[in-house]
Amino acid sequence: MQVNSKSNNTVTLYVNGRKYENWLDVSITCALQTLARTFTVSATRDKEDLTLGVKPGDGVQVFIGEDRVLTGYITKREVSYNASGSSVRISGASKTVDLQDCCMPMEYPVSYKNQTNLQNLQSVCRAYDIKVVDQVGAVDRRNLEFTRTEKLGSAIQNYLRKNGLLLTDNEFGYLVIAEAGSGGSCEDAIQLGVNVLEGSRSIDSSKMYSDYVVLGQAANVTSELPVSSNHLRAEVQDSSCRRSRCLVQLEKGNASTEILRKRVGVLKAVSGGEADILNYKLQGWRQRSGSLWRVNCSVKVIDSLMEVDLSRSWIIVEVTYSLSASGTTCSLQLKNPFSYMLLEEPDAKKIKIEDEEIKKDSGRIP
Repeated sequence: MQVNSKSNNTVTLYVNGRKYENWLDVSITCALQTLARTFTVSATRDKEDLTLGVKPGDGVQVFIGEDRVLTGYITKREVSYNASGSSVRISGASKTVDLQDCCMPMEYPVSYKNQTNLQNLQSVCRAYDIKVVDQVGAVDRRNLEFTRTEKLGSAIQNYLRKNGLLLTDNEFGYLVIAEAGSGGSCEDAIQLGVNVLEGSRSIDSSKMYSDYVVLGQAANVTSELPVSSNHLRAEVQDSSCRRSRCLVQLEKGNASTEILRKRVGVLKAVSGGEADILNYKLQGWRQRSGSLWRVNCSVKVIDSLMEVDLSRSWIIVEVTYSLSASGTTCSLQLKNPFSYMLLEEPDAKKIKIEDEEIKKDSGRIP
């Protein structure tokens, strides 16, 4: 179809069996913790508009060279003109955009119980013919419930947040249950003086605290002690915060000292990670190997001007491929992996399987 993907960055839209190329401007954005990647392309509108076959609602596949980057739908077509000419602008989104925008159809239930994460999300996504990829593989069974008027995107986000998971979509329009960095590692580093056109770093002290506290309530119906004796608390300090600032959160449900200690540690880590964000603009869309820069990959940063810790890897949380009069550039937003450090609830089935295997091994003759 195309020539060597290492050098070919032609952006091609396939719609209704036809291909459309030769765009003046291109923007394609993929992000972690976002249900649907999006794109926008524009072209001049001559006497013979070659894009008339592209209409909102049409299915679309978007390629950069030989690399598919999006499968979904045309969401908008805009035509404009002025004294200097006319143009057409076409926008679209991943198939998962229907999860973001829509509620569950009336013929489908809104309560799913005693299923794995994968099974729960497959049940929800089946209504819009969207497949689910699980990069985590938890086997514990949980419940997923929401209301008739709730957007599925909101219900899914709340479910994953509650169960310590991340999400994104992929180039085939599938929903992906992910972990930070589960997209793999980049071959190239982001390096000042080598591939960086622009860079910035934002360290926001408003997201940092000197004291983190998590409160909880331990259920103990047989206790003869006052209810107040079942109140639990865990706290941790952060010396990097230069003045006294306290954040207190409540752990819902039945708590334990161990859970609260884990939760307060996660709270500190996430707050510190969210406070530190790197943004870079690179020349081109590909690494030296020819691979595209992709979301949810870990990457090394070598940048003395930003005083970046060379021993740390960062997570690419957003990628935007851009084509304009100024050339082909790739904008990356990076966060510390701590930003996505979530409290993983014990996976009861895994624990049970491991315990059974230990018992079997202990009974074997060496």
